[in-house]
Parts: sequence; structure tokens; C-alpha cells
Amino acid sequence: MAAGSDRVYGLKRVIELVRELMTREERGGSLRSRHAPVLVVEGFRGTGKTALLSALVDLLDQRVPHARLDLETNRHASVPQVLSAIAFDLSRRYPRYNALHFPRFIVGQLVMRLELDLTDHSHACRQVVDALKRHRGLDIIREVLVETAGNVLLDVGGGAGVTINPPTRLLGLGFEWVTGRTRGRRLVLGAFQNWYGHRDLGLRNDPIDVLVDLNRWATDYQDEDNRQRIDALLWAAFLADLRAEFGRGRRADERSLNCVALLDNADTELGRRFLNQLVRARRQRAAGDQDDADPLTVVATSRGALLDDIPAAEQAEAGADSVRAGQVTRRPEWSRAWWLRYRLPDLTEDEVGRAVTDLALPWGDNQRLTRIVYGLTVGHPASTRLVLDVVARSSPKRWIAPEAILAQPVPGTRSQATTEDQLLDCLLADVSGATLRDLMTCAAARDRGQALSLAGQGDLLVSGQSGYEQILDPILWPVQRSAGLTLLHRLLVRSLARREPGVTPTWSDVHARLRDLCHAAGDEAGVLHHRLADGELGPVTLHLHQRLGEIDSTAWFGLLESATTGAPRRHRSGEAPIDEVRILAGLAEVDQQLIPIARLVAALQIAGDPFTDSRRRDLHLQIADDYSDVSRLCPGGPHAVFLEASRKHRREAEWWD
Repeated sequence: MAAGSDRVYGLKRVIELVRELMTREERGGSLRSRHAPVLVVEGFRGTGKTALLSALVDLLDQRVPHARLDLETNRHASVPQVLSAIAFDLSRRYPRYNALHFPRFIVGQLVMRLELDLTDHSHACRQVVDALKRHRGLDIIREVLVETAGNVLLDVGGGAGVTINPPTRLLGLGFEWVTGRTRGRRLVLGAFQNWYGHRDLGLRNDPIDVLVDLNRWATDYQDEDNRQRIDALLWAAFLADLRAEFGRGRRADERSLNCVALLDNADTELGRRFLNQLVRARRQRAAGDQDDADPLTVVATSRGALLDDIPAAEQAEAGADSVRAGQVTRRPEWSRAWWLRYRLPDLTEDEVGRAVTDLALPWGDNQRLTRIVYGLTVGHPASTRLVLDVVARSSPKRWIAPEAILAQPVPGTRSQATTEDQLLDCLLADVSGATLRDLMTCAAARDRGQALSLAGQGDLLVSGQSGYEQILDPILWPVQRSAGLTLLHRLLVRSLARREPGVTPTWSDVHARLRDLCHAAGDEAGVLHHRLADGELGPVTLHLHQRLGEIDSTAWFGLLESATTGAPRRHRSGEAPIDEVRILAGLAEVDQQLIPIARLVAALQIAGDPFTDSRRRDLHLQIADDYSDVSRLCPGGPHAVFLEASRKHRREAEWWD
């Protein structure tokens, strides 16, 4: 299996969770569906969300009715179109399920497309009745599903408007499927029109009046009120059909699993509307004390924003304590929740190590390679897989250099694309050149507040503050932190360092602005961090030496760590890390007695750089020595915090070349 194996163990766990949500229970001598919240599988780009849906499709194929749609590809579709596409897929023939029919839903879709005389209500009612009498055959039902799904049935296809007709090829497939498998069966649509009068809610409306109203709303679907009414009514009809179909036929007692809708990229406006309407329909039914849950399990993937506006009381979370390989413990709170969140975890260092071992490389040290790869990708699944694939094709090296890995071309990609290019493509997908430029600028900020302040300085961003709030902020500072997000920030900062001369703002411009923001906020460590990033090792050393006599050792140690942790580097010499430290310390222009501080600062910055190569043994030994030397400069003599740090780096040195 390929390196990383698409997080196969994590996928097995969530597949078990989906199966648990699909499973029906026996009550009163028959199988009944249980309340099942919408399962929202969250993860950054490249964490395996789409791989999960593909694995589920493979398991469900030829066994359980299911439909899969990408709501980002079809972001311009309507809720009725998506429902038609799902109904089309669910109506294929499966063992034990036969072919599920959607007559109530079809009545609504058919009536919406009629040209009624809405100036004469009585005439319009007669037109509806006549239309339902004419459209009796199952082949006509299938045709309506194909036509009303529009381009969504291509899954495929891009912006589908409300009235788009499908390709002739699809119509042909629809007719062939129906006439070849259901010959002789007829379904009288008129028998299902009455549902629109009561809607399983005990209502006493005239069904034809409701259908005429539905047609009237459809004449202006862009009106928000009309759209809400249509979506709610068709969702209710769709679910009523499913409940009826699962209880129909001699094999009803064999349908032990719900049918399934798999919705990829549900963070779009369409995804939110579609799923919110589903939950609203379920809530209304529950409010009427009706306990016949619909037999539909919905799995939606999200990058983390889908549930942002959902009250916490309506959500539950499936964590590691409830989802283990081969076993799922259904929690009581799931039965009270309308949404169930499952976060796809990133790879652990041990799992990266397992993937490295699986490569069976004839060269190098597996433990060292694991630490380099995990330090670079932080366990982001798709990035880890790509990096290890590149490593597997590399010739033996005396040491492992992330810079060399990132510079390697990736076969099968666009011309001259490097591993680094491919990683950015994976993490960002399609963004404009202007957006990418602004992302590089804002990624240099240490937190969201700093980035927002940068955006407020109108001369820095091409897109301005509004572009930051609408586009950049959701990309750079989503609610959920992840390995993919950490890697994205690192790669964007590297791109900023390589920004061409003459293109503003430059690396120094950005860090100077950030330094000033930190100074205004009283963030001493932040000021040092950005000065160090801009190569000001001498001034940083002088400031730290001064503070060594002003604050206690523990506070000074914290200041040093905060200033150096994650401090990016604009230039890398290609020398061995220890040689680079000595060069930088020699250029710092400080007194000889301050060289241990300058060397320590430079070494900590390089040691914390995930792009530093594996020749780190001497680097960590030097850090250990310098901590000991700096400890002796402390008022009152050596301090325990420095001695412990020294021991830590001596142990760390054992891992490296």
C-alpha cells in the first residue's frame, strides 16, 4: 500500500461509525430506522475526506441504495435538483431493496414544471388533475427525475440552473434502465397527490390547492420565501416516500440498513441549505411525536465551517472514546442531537513511522527519516504520502535534506512542478494569483489578530480588508487547527521569502510592520521574533542580554523560547547546520562574552526550522553547551531550567547525524 495509505486505520473507524448510523432495529416485530443525526466528517484538505466517501461507495455498491454528490462542483444547483439526483441513484435496483420509488416527490417536481393558468384558480386545479392523470407510467417518473436533476446527475457537471435540461444520453439511459427492468409495472401518480393535503402531519388542506401553490412559488424560485417553501415541501415528500418504500413489499423485514447519501464538500451555500432543510423536516416530524425516523443516513464532509452556526445543544461529537476499530459505542447524546461531528485525525508520528517502514528503503535510517518527514508535514496525510513517494524515488543520500525533497519534480504533474508546488496545490486548490500573493503576506503573522491588523493597513494587500475577511481569513485561520494548516503557513512563508525583487511588500516590509504591531501591543517576544526573522540577530542578542539581568531565569527562558519558536528564515546557506550557526554568530557584531547568547538564538531558530536537514547532532550538542554557558551568566549562577534544557538537547542529539 502507498505511503500513508490514505489514513486507512482512521477510515476504518469512521466506516464503522457510518454502519452504526445506518443500522435499523427490530421493534414490534418489524425493522424500524432509529434517529440518526447528520454525520459531518471534518478535516483540512488532504486529510482523506474524499477517500472516505470512495471507500463507502465501494462497500455499498450492489448492496445498499446510495448516492454520492459533490456539492462544490454543483454549487449552483438547487435543493430540488439535488434531491432529484439523489432519488435517481437511490431508485436503482438492489437486492432486498428492489427499486425505491418516489411518487410523492415526483408529483411535486412534475407540478412545478407545469404551465398553469394562475389567473384562474379553478382552471389551474383542473390542469393539475389532468396532468397527474396523463403521467402514470413508471418510465415517465424516471424521466421526470432525470429532467429535474439537470446537470447534477453528471456529478459531475457544473452550474445547474433550475430549468436546465439533461443531455439526451442521460435521458436514454434513464428510459433503458426503467423499461428493461420494470416492464409491466405502473404507478398511478394521482393516488399520491393526497399526501400534499395532510403531509403526514394531520393537516386538512386541499391537496390540489397546495400543488397549485407549489407551482406558483416555482414561477419565482429566486424569491427566498418561495425557495424555502419549495425546499421544505419537497424534502418532506422525499422522506415520506422513503419511509413508505422501506415498509413496502415482502422483503421489507430484510432491509436492515438505511439507504445513504454521501455529500462531499458540504461547506457551500447549497450544502448548508440542503442539510438545514433536511434537519428542519426531521424536527417538524419529531415535534408531532412521530417516532418513525426516515431511513436515510447522511454523511457530509466539511473543512470545518459547516457547523459554525449550529447551536452547540444541537450537536454531538463522536470521539476516539466512542469510535474504535471494529466497535462503536453509541452515546446517549447522539439520540438528542441533529448533527454528529467526527474529526478525521492527522497521522501520528508512529503512523508516519509505519509508512516509512513499509517503504523498505535500502538506504538511510528509518527513525531519522520518520522524524524529518513528520517534522515537515506534521502528519498531514496527503502531504506525508506525497513526500514519502518522492523519497522512495530518490537516490541514496548521506543525509536527509527537506530542501532537496521539496525541489524534486513530481512525475505526472504540470510542467516543472516541484514537490513544494504540489503540496501547495493540495492544500490550497484553486486560488487566484492575487489571492496567493496576499496569503503569503498574511501567513507571516503569528496569529489571526496580527493578520487582521495587516489587512487593515490598506497598502499591503491586493484584495484589501474586505478580501481578507471573505477569502483569506477562512483559509488561514479556520476554527479547527490541523497539520495541514500548519504546513500551509510554512509553505506560504517560504514563498514570501522568495518573492521577486521589486514586488511589494517585501519580506522585510512585512516583518517590519509585524514588529511595529507587536511593539504597540507590548508583545516583547513578538518584536524579537520578527526582528530575528528579518536577520537582526545582533540586536536580538543585545536585548536578551539586557533582559537577563532584569527578569528571573524562568521568565527569560520563556522569552527566549517564544522569540525563537517558529521564527522563519529567509536565507539558508546549504552549509551543515552547525556551520551555519557559527557563521551567523560571527556576523552578529556583538562582544565576545555575548557570543554564547547569539549562538544559542541562531541555533534554536535553525533547530526549530522543519526544513533543516538531518545533520543536527552537532547543532543540538552546541545548544546544550550554550545553555550551560548562558546559565552561568545568570545573576545568582546556574539555574535548573537551563540545565534541564541542556540535558534535553544532549538527548535529542542522539537521534541525528
